[in-house]
Amino acid sequence: MTNEEKIISMLTKIQAGIDTLTSNANSQNENETPEEYAARKKALLEFIDRPLTPEEKKEAEEFAEYIAELDARKAAM
Repeated sequence: MTNEEKIISMLTKIQAGIDTLTSNANSQNENETPEEYAARKKALLEFIDRPLTPEEKKEAEEFAEYIAELDARKAAM
């Protein structure tokens, strides 16, 4: 898999997660009390702020390296 494909894959996963979290955080079920909604929203926001897994850290480092390479190529132009 090329760096570009890895980045697209990672960004696709991130976007899917953001879409799901946004949808869940902003929609209240009809049978849900305001307290339940607030607790669910709080749990989702805590999930966003959780530490990265080793795999996620590795992907983030690879992404940062790729961006640094792109910046270096751009500066050399």
